[in-house]
Amino acid sequence: MKHALILSAGLAVALAACGQKTEPAPVEAPTAAPATTGDMAAMPMAPAEAGKSGVGSGVITAVDAAAGSVTIDHGPIPGVGWPAMTMSFKAVPAVVAKAKVGERVQFDVTVRGRESEVTAIRPE
Repeated sequence: MKHALILSAGLAVALAACGQKTEPAPVEAPTAAPATTGDMAAMPMAPAEAGKSGVGSGVITAVDAAAGSVTIDHGPIPGVGWPAMTMSFKAVPAVVAKAKVGERVQFDVTVRGRESEVTAIRPE
């Protein structure tokens, strides 16, 4: 009788363990020793986030020189996967200086993550 009870208890524990999922042990990122030579090539660096570029066309609706931005009511921009919309963009200083409200333009835009920047505008 004792053997049957011990065997039943062992079997119950084994069956209970079979249905449980186990989490893999966390893997820690290796730490790099600091460069002692002053050579930046030896420093570990995160990979640069790849950006997308596209060309759009639209009408400039606002220019904010202090913020370094332009707002454009633009059509779809397939190169970056955007539908038509009105949005504010960061812009390089040359674009901000050249942009005029109400002007219809073609523009180059670069997108990295959630950041977008107009790098050039041309009259349309």
